Amino acid sequence: MRFWCNGTEVVYEGEPSRTLLSWLRNDAGITSVKDGCSGQAACGACMVEVDGKPLLSCVTRMDRLEGAHVTTIEGWPEYVRRVLGRAFVDAGAVQCGFCTPGFLARTKILLQNNPRPTREEIVEALSKNVCRCTGFVKIIEAVEMAARALAAGREIELYEPGKVGTRQPKYDAYYKAIGKSPFVDDLRLEGMLFGALRMSDHPRARVLSIDVTRACNMPGVLRVVTAHDVPGQRFVGLVEQDWPVYIAVGETTRYIGDVLACVVAASEEQARAAVAAVDIEYEVLPPLVEMTEAEASPVQVHPDRPNLAGRCAITRGGDAGAALAASAYVSRGVYETQRIEHAFLETECAIAEPWNGDGIRLFTQSQGVYEDRKQIASFLGLSGEQVDVVLVPAGGGFGGKEDLTVQGHAALAAWLVKRPVKVRLTRPESLTMHPKRHPFRMEYEVGCDRHGMLTVVRARMLADTGAYLSVGTKVVERAVGHATGAYNVPCVDLEGKAVYTNNIPCGAMRGFGVNQAVYAIENCISDLCAQGGFDRWQFRYDNALVEGSVTATGQVLHNVAVRETLQAVKDEFYRHRYTGVACSIKN
Repeated sequence: MRFWCNGTEVVYEGEPSRTLLSWLRNDAGITSVKDGCSGQAACGACMVEVDGKPLLSCVTRMDRLEGAHVTTIEGWPEYVRRVLGRAFVDAGAVQCGFCTPGFLARTKILLQNNPRPTREEIVEALSKNVCRCTGFVKIIEAVEMAARALAAGREIELYEPGKVGTRQPKYDAYYKAIGKSPFVDDLRLEGMLFGALRMSDHPRARVLSIDVTRACNMPGVLRVVTAHDVPGQRFVGLVEQDWPVYIAVGETTRYIGDVLACVVAASEEQARAAVAAVDIEYEVLPPLVEMTEAEASPVQVHPDRPNLAGRCAITRGGDAGAALAASAYVSRGVYETQRIEHAFLETECAIAEPWNGDGIRLFTQSQGVYEDRKQIASFLGLSGEQVDVVLVPAGGGFGGKEDLTVQGHAALAAWLVKRPVKVRLTRPESLTMHPKRHPFRMEYEVGCDRHGMLTVVRARMLADTGAYLSVGTKVVERAVGHATGAYNVPCVDLEGKAVYTNNIPCGAMRGFGVNQAVYAIENCISDLCAQGGFDRWQFRYDNALVEGSVTATGQVLHNVAVRETLQAVKDEFYRHRYTGVACSIKN
């Protein structure tokens, strides 16, 4: 079949069902189109123009392209590319930049068919594109800016004076917008191989055997790596080294993201086909999934440690029980929050290569390259000087890329086969493997006097840290330390616990435990206002932290602006019949 890509005729004789995205990235070397959803047609990062229409290349088969004209950013007129890219930069619509080329593609097609779209038409046009960093307000403003510039035939200038107090475009934002700034999966190293992971079929099961015979004999396979191949410390972790990079035969899995084997092959397709042929025999065991049962459960997630992973407690200001009894109004409630996925658009990917003799160089989008270096060195039995970690910009993170995921598997594979190896997670694998926001169960008691001044907060918090600790104890510490929200409370009795379960691990996510605590205390404050007939805005203003106030931990605060923030929304709050107001502080 024949088609045109960016004006060049292409003769394709490959698999008809192959996706256009795969051909663009792997054959044509066009990496401005991104894979954010593994063919689920859910994110728009792979959007291209086909015969003047927007199409998602991740679900466009090659056999649909006979005689078609495919256009990516690389095939645009330079003026159009420059105006659209600069508009997104100037409007502040580029953060991680992973999704931006897809937005630019949709914008270009919209504006060539409708040069002066309304805001509603812009919103509708962008409905198949997802951004997880910026939000859509600035993106819509960028489209409007680009439309005005193109209609007038003028340029958009980006000023870069480099002086304090002046606007400065975000570093590398223009090249991210037009897809020229590479992410890890865009890198191509000479002689690079590909790895695929075999994860556990059960959240809790004893591994009786791992048979790699069939996988080793499949096309393109160079090696199958298991726990037996680890030369150093197999367990890693940010706070506690409780997370095995590989589960060994005889051990019990702790969640469905545990890795048992990694197949290294000449192509990713061959690696994924072979990893499905790794035969594993299990003794399936009942998992522990309820955090409220963890401390008393006969199921022990880790054989060498209790299910109580950590505890933090704070008392200040006297007897909380007596303070509650003396309060004019008391709100009591149990509040629960759920596990939340970060949903960053770029899934986890790492490339490792032999470096400096017997060392390893790792390309990663991690949120902590020094932690990566320390853990990889320990895992491979190397010194820190033998491991070089290169930070490649991340396509979103939000805390979800602090822990190791594929870095260890790529590093060990490259160290064993003495060639570069890439290991990349699909969207379902990413959802299965990386830590989430902690679910919390919080029992709160909050008192105030008859004038509406807070007297006491007593809280008991329980967090499900899942199969591995990650930063679970730190999240609980942060939640307890912020349990009184943005308010001055003279008496506190607070306790937080993190427990192990066989659920997906939980770790860092925007807010880091504060979100959960604020949800609970703000509900209690609204209840106190209802009980005492207090004005909801005024109650919060009267109790807000001010200069010299102390937090739950007893820290004295300076330069506090909670009241100023409340003043900024006061008129808007009172303007509407149905509205809410809440406050929080962080760190």
